[in-house]
Amino acid sequence: MKKKAWILTGILLCACLVLSGTDVAEDQGKSVSTNKDKLLTLAVQGEIAPAEPGRSYATTWDGKPKMAIGIGGINYNLKIGNKVFGWAAGDRATVGVAAIGKGEDRFRSAWLNYVSIGNEVKVLNGDAKGEKGVVIGKFERYVLVHFDDAVLEKLSVGNTIQAKACGVGLNIEGFDNVFIHGLGPKALEKMNIRNVNGKLVVPVVKEIPAEIVGRGAGGSSLSGNWHIQTCYPPDIKKYRLNELHFGDLVLLENIQTDYGKGYFRGGATVGVVCSGPSDFSGLGVGVTPILSTRSGEIVARIDPAANIGKYLGLEMSKSAPKTEESLLPTNKDALISTAVQGVVQPPGSWGYSTTYDGKARVDIGMASINYTVSLGDTAYGWANADHVEPDVTFQGRDKPRASDCALAILACIGNEAVVLEGEAKGAKGFYIGRHAGSDDLAWFPKDVLEKLALNDKIQVKAKGVGLKIDGFEDVRVNKLSPELLENMGITIKDGQLVVPVVLEVPGHIMGSGIGWGFIEALDYDIQTTDPQIVEEFGLKKLRLGDLVAIRDHYDFYGNGRYEGAVTIGVCIHGWSDMAGHGPGLNPILSALPGKIKTRIDPHANTAYYLGIKPKPRL
Repeated sequence: MKKKAWILTGILLCACLVLSGTDVAEDQGKSVSTNKDKLLTLAVQGEIAPAEPGRSYATTWDGKPKMAIGIGGINYNLKIGNKVFGWAAGDRATVGVAAIGKGEDRFRSAWLNYVSIGNEVKVLNGDAKGEKGVVIGKFERYVLVHFDDAVLEKLSVGNTIQAKACGVGLNIEGFDNVFIHGLGPKALEKMNIRNVNGKLVVPVVKEIPAEIVGRGAGGSSLSGNWHIQTCYPPDIKKYRLNELHFGDLVLLENIQTDYGKGYFRGGATVGVVCSGPSDFSGLGVGVTPILSTRSGEIVARIDPAANIGKYLGLEMSKSAPKTEESLLPTNKDALISTAVQGVVQPPGSWGYSTTYDGKARVDIGMASINYTVSLGDTAYGWANADHVEPDVTFQGRDKPRASDCALAILACIGNEAVVLEGEAKGAKGFYIGRHAGSDDLAWFPKDVLEKLALNDKIQVKAKGVGLKIDGFEDVRVNKLSPELLENMGITIKDGQLVVPVVLEVPGHIMGSGIGWGFIEALDYDIQTTDPQIVEEFGLKKLRLGDLVAIRDHYDFYGNGRYEGAVTIGVCIHGWSDMAGHGPGLNPILSALPGKIKTRIDPHANTAYYLGIKPKPRL
């Protein structure tokens, strides 16, 4: 009897252990062997790519305009282990540092096709020279690399990186019908894949049905990614997609990724979550495929901790970084922070131009390093100056037009700027605004200007796109860093934002630039071609950096008239005698009637808010 009791107890104990899930399942079956000793390891090179924001507003699945950010570049705060949902303005935002192949098409293809997750990467030039990272995914034409935080601060767009590419030809012995793409042997070994009764049991966080798998079909199996569609909100809740983290492993049901990518009943693809969700039809959370079969040889084992970061031994981040509370609560913790870059722009000259009253004049003041005029100085009265730009003018070079570059779209007033090369290398300043069409502006101390040279590179840690004020989400915040917004002295009274401004102007005197449909890269001018208007509104007292209220203008997705609306702009360039032109304003806040009221403050200027100049006493 006692013996039977012990046998029964043993049976029950075993049953409980089997039902307990993950840990025991890991011990079941046999470990797998690979042909890793036969693989080639080759050096391939890429370079850190610029960020790729949308260069205009696109239409979401539900008919709303959106300017998408987060793809490519150096993303400082999107890391392995972070949740993929919840990033402001993000759309398919990629994790880590995105790198693209260098040189001819065949070399670029080698970068995408040969590099595998888990491969070591080394930086070959710049301040981070010699530092190492590891490949964590692929997204479209990018290889995604993880670097430690200290290395991220040293990296710059355009740095050359070299990978020890190893993984092409990797096979699991006895499973010839299982394809492995973009996965290094060391990473595969750490995943603890088991052979259970002739099936590969692979740890994944979730199984994703084919009905919500989106773009990817028809593409190359060697590079690129699949999308888990997030354009139908009920699916997000039904399949708990908002639980996903960057780096999570998922299984895509009835999906093949062998010689190509497509639907195949009974097939399965295991992939790594490499990008965030999307509001565009057919797109969504990006998945880098790593294992695939058409013959039912891959089976999922649900493990909430199945993340490539864990298998690669990376420090995992579980949430967006937290910051201190402020008097003006915002969504600053959800903002994407990324690197954008430009070069100091030489001045140009076209000889004489004609003023509004028919006079000939040689204009000066746009582009270059301005040793005379700085942020906080008067916008009026400089000899022969037209659209004078303060401090340092620089331009992006990652697109043919400067206004399409990541610098023009993502950089926000108050973001930190740093010189990357030359005698002024390492010097820090601020991004201070954008002159639409061509020029971005930065402030550096006077001693730095003496060392700076034309064509020197400047990098900005861009943060601010998607910024919103809690309780005032219908107020458009544009081109402002969260730190500058907090320093502006905005208060809340009677359900309105009370914003300090130097002066107010009526919308009907706004000129050049009006009607543009993309305010991230916009400024438009207060017309100063009518002397009576200049005197009536006291425009000669304007200084570069002043906050100005525009009455009856609503600048949300474009700029134009709306009676009762208010737009707040920052003066970023000076006077003009050209017809229809004048001091330029970057729109920074805009709202329909009843949301913004103004308070006159003669010292409402970004030079004071940024601590560039001491604020005078009233």
